[in-house]
Amino acid sequence: MERQVTISNFQLMSLIVISTIGASSLYAPAALVGYAERNSWYLVIAGGLAGILNISVFLALNRMYPDKNLIRICKHVLGPWLGGLLAFAFVCYFLDITSWVLREFAHFFIIALNPIIPQSWYLAVGIIMGAYAVSRGLEAFSRVSEIVLFVIVSAFLGIYVVLISQYHPEYLLPVLENGWLEPLSGIIPVATWLGDLMFISMMLNHVRRTKKTAAFAVGAVTITTLLLLLSVLSCTMMFGAKTTATFTYPSVSLIQNIRLFRYIERFDAALVAVWVMSSFIKISVYLWATLQGLAEFMKLEKPRLFLVPLSAGIYVCAKFKIWGLIELGTFYERQAWFFYLFQFVIPVVVLSIAWLRGDGQKAEVGA
Repeated sequence: MERQVTISNFQLMSLIVISTIGASSLYAPAALVGYAERNSWYLVIAGGLAGILNISVFLALNRMYPDKNLIRICKHVLGPWLGGLLAFAFVCYFLDITSWVLREFAHFFIIALNPIIPQSWYLAVGIIMGAYAVSRGLEAFSRVSEIVLFVIVSAFLGIYVVLISQYHPEYLLPVLENGWLEPLSGIIPVATWLGDLMFISMMLNHVRRTKKTAAFAVGAVTITTLLLLLSVLSCTMMFGAKTTATFTYPSVSLIQNIRLFRYIERFDAALVAVWVMSSFIKISVYLWATLQGLAEFMKLEKPRLFLVPLSAGIYVCAKFKIWGLIELGTFYERQAWFFYLFQFVIPVVVLSIAWLRGDGQKAEVGA
């Protein structure tokens, strides 16, 4: 296992931002207006606060057990039997999330680019890219993420700035006309998007810890929230809430309105390139987390030998998981509690039990 591998705080921040903002920036505006209409920006802010709370739980666990990942923490806190059962559930969850991300990757290309090419080809390309990155190690794709972060942030900010003359701020009025609570009906789905941070539970013990580690992690969630907020505001002010809800990928429709000097247009290819880079990192981090979890659970001495069969299993799961995009979106919205259970509820329970055991006080004394 990669026990001696370390990454920097900035690389951790890059991985969090890229893995969280990628797919959510494409379809989140359409999904959120279904809950809060023109006030979906408010829902994003609330979800960002939930994401910060979520990452704080993992940071607290890491302070108690700086040399352990989530699988080892479960066994340490709950014992070999109950902890082992929960650790196995987390490994299955990592595998499940990786297959969902891979299926999103394939669906985007089918809808936005070329529906003629079989889905199997897109799935194969995605999992091969991820498996290659994982085979090179955590440090390798973490270094790549530093470059990808700059490209993604610059691209998104550039899109929103170029379109500023076409915005209609009046589409946001009236603000919160039905009160502060009604838009929060969609808080769990948006919290699962901005709290999609489970991979760091396997990664924090590989971070070169400093006093600023927590600030970088919280800053990553803040950056993601701001980018998603700009995406939602831009789509709402460009198309209006009702029209935004009709698009499959509002961000693609948004960028198709860019025209420079009257003749330069079709910048959606740039968005596709940015999204591919984001998906590559996200598939890689979750495949890496799945492999690490499996290796920790089964006590494998050479986990990379299992990378190919694990990748093949994820490919099969992704291929037969759902029938189409509508079913994918429906599951994300109606079964958001499933993701929230693993992302926040169970880690909070583990953290609470650890505090009751007195491990929190031991960590403070050790610090």
